[in-house]
Amino acid sequence: MRTHHAFFRIIITTLLVLGLSSPLHAFWGNSDVLVTVNDTEYSPADFRNWWREWREPGMNIPETPDPYIDWLLLSSEAKAMQLDENASYLKKLDVFLKVRSLMQLKAEEIDANKEIPPRDVLWESYREEYTPIFDLAMIAVPEQEQAQVVRRFLDEGVAFLDAAEAAGLENVAEELEHTGPMRFTRIPDPLREAIMPLGEGDIAGPVFFGHSYYFIEVLERNEGSDADFETLKQALIRQEQKKQEARLTQALLERLMDKYQVQVDEEAIAAIDPEGVSGEDAEHTVIRIADIKIPASVVYEAVQKAQKTRGQARHDPESFAESKKRVVQDILSQTLTNMEALDRHYEEVPPLKQTFEFYQGHRLIKELEAEIIKPRAEVTDENVKAYYDENPGLFSREGFVEMAMVRTNEAQLAERITRELKTGADFFSVMEPVSPAGVRIEKRPAAHLPDAIKAELEKLSPGQVGIVEDGDETVFIKLVRREDQDRIPFDAVRDRIRTQLEEERFESVRNEMIQQLRALSDIEINQSAWKKLRKTLVEEEV
Repeated sequence: MRTHHAFFRIIITTLLVLGLSSPLHAFWGNSDVLVTVNDTEYSPADFRNWWREWREPGMNIPETPDPYIDWLLLSSEAKAMQLDENASYLKKLDVFLKVRSLMQLKAEEIDANKEIPPRDVLWESYREEYTPIFDLAMIAVPEQEQAQVVRRFLDEGVAFLDAAEAAGLENVAEELEHTGPMRFTRIPDPLREAIMPLGEGDIAGPVFFGHSYYFIEVLERNEGSDADFETLKQALIRQEQKKQEARLTQALLERLMDKYQVQVDEEAIAAIDPEGVSGEDAEHTVIRIADIKIPASVVYEAVQKAQKTRGQARHDPESFAESKKRVVQDILSQTLTNMEALDRHYEEVPPLKQTFEFYQGHRLIKELEAEIIKPRAEVTDENVKAYYDENPGLFSREGFVEMAMVRTNEAQLAERITRELKTGADFFSVMEPVSPAGVRIEKRPAAHLPDAIKAELEKLSPGQVGIVEDGDETVFIKLVRREDQDRIPFDAVRDRIRTQLEEERFESVRNEMIQQLRALSDIEINQSAWKKLRKTLVEEEV
């Protein structure tokens, strides 16, 4: 026994020296590996990243990792077919990377450096942009001579209303307008300029505005309050942070202009006029950013395009010079931020790394679907017509029946009515004991009726009466008129049928390809790791 123990210790020691830890780890299941597809290992973290991008609202966590494996197989097949060299794939990838890199640059350089301003800064903005608040009384005088008379009386110390009446204005009390509390920004410019220096009780006027001469008395002037400030606080924070964003953006652009050695030929840009540029001037470089050269012709074309929109705008149209200044600034800011965003290679580090890798795989699958799967799922006009002809029930408008129907659960009454109907008595007269108010004739979709009643109606011709036992009730039916099903014209459903067939065939071909790839692949699933991961994901959703 001692010899066996010694021998066993030797084996254990030898295996440890040779690296027993890896085989034992593989034997018991490597929790760092979720699935292995053709010798490539994918971890639970890989699945998490995929699931975060893949899932849509309302989608449940899959019972197995099969959807993930299928996605891996399709994207790998697309790459093996070198579809990652397709121009359409590269273009979409380029656009995605630029947009997301710019978002990351903004988050890093701008958003991360914005702060909530202190109260004193917000209060200063509040006082500047939202106060004073006026309560005004106003009288409009139509004639200049009357306005001069009112002004003379006011200068002599006559009260506001009395001065207006003394000038010969009628119904002054009725014509007097009270504005109620109003921020100065809501008051038209000519009137605002007149009252801004005034205090409570002061009167301005005459002020000509909109075909009349206005006299304005300041009933109340409010320079703001804590309560009013609190109602505007969030708006003030947003306004101040926009200012911060503008300053941070400008500072970033200045750093980037130095980094990428920007050169702007101000003299050549100034020479670009509405008549355009020609000859050597057109190809002269007016903006240089690193190795990028932008000629005058490009700037002129961009200004022309801007003039077609903003230059002809109904409100605040831009002059050619204004458009040119804005275009140059846009070229600089967009080119510099694009270059810097891409130069930082956000796609190589989280959080964009995982999203970008998913998008690469996703777009590869889209290329595969477009080049291989969709052509095989083609639907011809003959296929569409055949489906229409083979499924008449799917393309028919449901039939209707006009009928009278009466129910009773009184067995003796039902028997008496049945006897009378069989002797030819009038349906509506016989039903009076059951329905004293009369029996209504109703139009109903035949498909919506209970099966027993539907079956009875099929036996009847218009005018005939049927009797159906429905549980404890007896149902009396009189068929008045029947409208049979109407076939929907082929042209009305042609496109719907084609779309349906294309979707069905697409899924069929796609699933067939997945099964072929699975048959040709070596796939291993670490079931213990999957159960653990799925349990965790489910718990996280609760």
